[in-house]
Parts: sequence; C-alpha cells; structure tokens
Amino acid sequence: MRDPTRRNILIAGGAGAALGLAAAAPGVAAARTPEAAPATLPPDAAPLMAHIENPSSGTLTLFVGEREVLVHDHDLVARLTRAAAGRQ
Repeated sequence: MRDPTRRNILIAGGAGAALGLAAAAPGVAAARTPEAAPATLPPDAAPLMAHIENPSSGTLTLFVGEREVLVHDHDLVARLTRAAAGRQ
C-alpha cells in the first residue's frame, strides 16, 4: 500500500481487512469478552478505525483523527477478528 491514509486503507482493504469502529460503538466492549462490563469512554473520545493487514502478525494500526497508533497485541487482534466474523 503506497500511502496509509484511511481512504486508501478502506479502498484497498476490502471486506474484513479493515474494521471500522466508532469509539462509542457498543460492539467494542463486546469484542473483549461477553461478560465484560461496558467501557467508560472519555467525553472527548474521537471516532477511530482499526486496520489489521495480517491477523497472524498480531499487529493493528489505529487511526484516530489525524493520528496513527501502531499496536502489537495478538489477543486483541484475535478478538477483533472473531468479532468481525460474528464469532465473539
């Protein structure tokens, strides 16, 4: 991918490669564990998008506003991948 902008990721990513999340989406808390309590969000929570290019790498990129945050967390990637497939 040439320029990792949100638009290019959505265009190139296709279904399943890019997982769009709104910071206030109820499914975000459910992706953690079914019995987890709902997350308390800060009042200034911005919309975000998580991009998982290769689930086996355990790495995802969070796009928050104009920022990119690289996260290495195999468990989180696995939970998001299962949630995206409807197998929470």
